[in-house]
Amino acid sequence: MKSAYIELYEAAVALVAVLDKSAEQLLPQEIVDVVKLHSKLAVGSALIPVPGADAAAGAVNIWTMYGRIGGKVGIKVSENKLKTIGSGVLTNLASYMAMVGVGSAIKAIPGIGTLTGTALMTASLYAVTLASGYVYVKALTLLANKGGGDIDINQIDSAIKEVLANKEIIKNFVSAAKTDFKNNKDEITKKD
Repeated sequence: MKSAYIELYEAAVALVAVLDKSAEQLLPQEIVDVVKLHSKLAVGSALIPVPGADAAAGAVNIWTMYGRIGGKVGIKVSENKLKTIGSGVLTNLASYMAMVGVGSAIKAIPGIGTLTGTALMTASLYAVTLASGYVYVKALTLLANKGGGDIDINQIDSAIKEVLANKEIIKNFVSAAKTDFKNNKDEITKKD
């Protein structure tokens, strides 16, 4: 199984190439760095002890990530559209979000519930955020390919559905992301 980081980088390279930004050699890595940073921030949101607030912080983090990715490739998207996009992706990744919901609910039990809930949420929030970035980059690439290098952001919902339709690829990506989290947990959770 290929690393989620490698798959994300390959998706970013494809996006940059189709947008004809190939002269900007560092751009794919910048996109990957945005997704990885927001995935790390998602782990931080798991530390919020208030049930529900942790998951809400994770969702806001994903919307912000989408805005930053768009900024890197020159796409301006309204805040409402970012929320719609993020909600659509998270809804489609619901089966992977189950552990996030369970972890958040367990935090209602003082003490041990907070610790257990946080532990359950960290890898899942990391993987879902990484997968959300991957899906968004793939959807933008799909739109750019269809538009001859131009992206009609109004078509993003259908592009995301098309990317998410390949459930096996998404399942493998989330699995690889969880493995990457476990293999790099110390680096991911270290304070910079």
